[in-house]
Amino acid sequence: MTVHVLTPVHNRCVVTESFISDLFNQDIDEDLRIVIVDDGSKDGTAEMLRARAQEAPPHITLSVINGDGSWWWARSMATAVSECRPHIDDDDVVVFMNDDVQLLAHTLRELLVATRSQMAIVTASVLDAEQRDVVLDRGAKLDARYLAVLPIRLDEHLEAFTEVDVAAGRAVAFPAAVFTSGININYRRLPHHLADFEFSVRAARCGFPILLTRDICVYSFNDFVRPYSRNPIRRLFHISSPDRLSAYWAFWRTVSPSESRARTLSSCSVTESFLKSFARFETSSPYEPAEHSCVLGAHDLQIHC
Repeated sequence: MTVHVLTPVHNRCVVTESFISDLFNQDIDEDLRIVIVDDGSKDGTAEMLRARAQEAPPHITLSVINGDGSWWWARSMATAVSECRPHIDDDDVVVFMNDDVQLLAHTLRELLVATRSQMAIVTASVLDAEQRDVVLDRGAKLDARYLAVLPIRLDEHLEAFTEVDVAAGRAVAFPAAVFTSGININYRRLPHHLADFEFSVRAARCGFPILLTRDICVYSFNDFVRPYSRNPIRRLFHISSPDRLSAYWAFWRTVSPSESRARTLSSCSVTESFLKSFARFETSSPYEPAEHSCVLGAHDLQIHC
């Protein structure tokens, strides 16, 4: 059995190296295959990855796929999935991770056990790397009536496993059957933000619920409320924007349940709902997301500025 960890990186050499060290130190009894997609880094990341690949423990392989700097999150991960798929066996687990998470030595082992025992897609809770008792993210639910993604309240009491509607790519484990089914990340329609959420919805349709685990955690520095540009054109249309209108439309067009799909496929309806959320965000503090905002970029790896 093998665990496959897929991670995109871009110009964060120190962060990426720390992440690889955490992976090399994982306490697991099966093979670990790490696939890093370096999307055109210019800061020495490529050289560091070559050196670390030579230092990998015997049960770990580290391979690198090189992008041209324009792949963003979705194409990077889609390429990694395509490269990995021929090597995925029925009992394997595939893990999406960002390189800005910190792992305890038992994190991967616990994710593997949970994924196999629950027969589910399992997403880890995210805690603050500096204040390790502070929860930053617990996943989200979808409200198709209002075309909204509603984060689970951080102070809400949760069971050991809680079913959620979407999983971010920051730290999520999938059963092998998701990938042997042939699905992949839709990078042409969703090149960056919301691509991980949309993929998780389609993965769940393979017969696996998405479960948030309360007790398996990764740690990250708190960039969840990082403001984006105040330029409305950039915010609505730039590929890196969490408010990109075409991404919002493409996401809901895919994930809406059939009974509300007619409404969702209406460009006017989608645009109206989006702009209402956009307006709510505009009237709130730039460092505090609006309560029911569709500003969802913080969960994605922002590999370009």
